[in-house]
Amino acid sequence: MTGATLLVVFVSKFVGGAWITAVVIPTLTLGFLQVRRHYRTVAKQLSLRGLPPSLKPPPPARVVVPISGIHRGVVDAIGFARSIARDVTAVYVELEPGSGERIREEWQAWWPDVPIVVVPSPYRSIVGPLFDFLDQTDQEHHDGQLAAVVLPEFVPAKRWQGLLHNQSAKLLKMALLYRRRRLGFQRVIIDVPYHLRS
Repeated sequence: MTGATLLVVFVSKFVGGAWITAVVIPTLTLGFLQVRRHYRTVAKQLSLRGLPPSLKPPPPARVVVPISGIHRGVVDAIGFARSIARDVTAVYVELEPGSGERIREEWQAWWPDVPIVVVPSPYRSIVGPLFDFLDQTDQEHHDGQLAAVVLPEFVPAKRWQGLLHNQSAKLLKMALLYRRRRLGFQRVIIDVPYHLRS
């Protein structure tokens, strides 16, 4: 009887606005089912069930530090990178021809024991040449891991000031995070912030 009453009321009131209910309720139900499915998939992927404990120690980390120049933020990033790994390499993507040589000379004055690689970028792109370098160095080492990336990033004192500066570190971080896994390994990305005072 309840179903029959619902059907009669729905049909008689359909034009008067009951069609909204016919659209909204199934849409919300499908949305909630998708959310539930997503949470179950995440829980399954994060579960430790069936994962044997690894007895093999991980290989020593290799660290790549992309730099845009030599400044206080880079000092902190290189210091941190050297504290976690022996194999540290700085990478400078050369957007302007000739700027790499000047950076290399200045680099030698500060960190003569840390190698720097200058990667030319004829199309003024930072992400593509850096990814090419990372892929190449990972294949050369072939040590069962991807190089960790330490990103020096300066943080303006006020949020609106972020609009005035190039967002290269954020762009690199997003590109690295959402790049698909290569060779079945994950790449570790570490932010080293340098907070500006004003």
